Amino acid sequence: MGRRQEVSNERILEVARRCFLLRGAGVSAVEIAGELGVSHTTIFNRFGSKEALMIAALGVPDQIEWASVLEKGPDNRPVFEQLVQHGKVVAAYFQNLQAGLAVLHAAGIPNDKIFPDQTADSAPAKAFMALVAWLRVAQSQGRIGKCDVETLASTILGALYNWAQTASVCGHSTTRDDSESHVERFIELLWNGIGVE
Repeated sequence: MGRRQEVSNERILEVARRCFLLRGAGVSAVEIAGELGVSHTTIFNRFGSKEALMIAALGVPDQIEWASVLEKGPDNRPVFEQLVQHGKVVAAYFQNLQAGLAVLHAAGIPNDKIFPDQTADSAPAKAFMALVAWLRVAQSQGRIGKCDVETLASTILGALYNWAQTASVCGHSTTRDDSESHVERFIELLWNGIGVE
């Protein structure tokens, strides 16, 4: 019998996520392993349980990519334009996260297992602080009005997350164009209160 191929954790998570999103929480590790060309034992050896695999594939990632972009600070373009651009990326992230969370909740996995790390070192906390720092720099440059930047960051992230939640619950269109249009309207509304450029 030939040796089974090696497969990365990232590849396992990618295939598992696709399977869970397409077919729901009932997808077995055997089915996922079959698509990967490995044994289901390989998956359990890497992740320990189906629940742990689901959380790793569908929950909050260890690193939130858009946070590292924000850490670079505002560039020379108008802040309004940058907020729209960042908002579109964050909105897409939240839509993807919401899809995964819906499957996890449907499987009966409680939030304390989905979000076990609620410290300042967690990926969501770091992403929040990256946005706060970005806004603080823009404010120190006189490019946004005087306001509490932590409240502003909470408002931005909360509104974008709630759009993903509302769209899925209320049946709003979640196409890329519709989501981006929502972000543009939201930032324009927000800009009425914070804009100076």
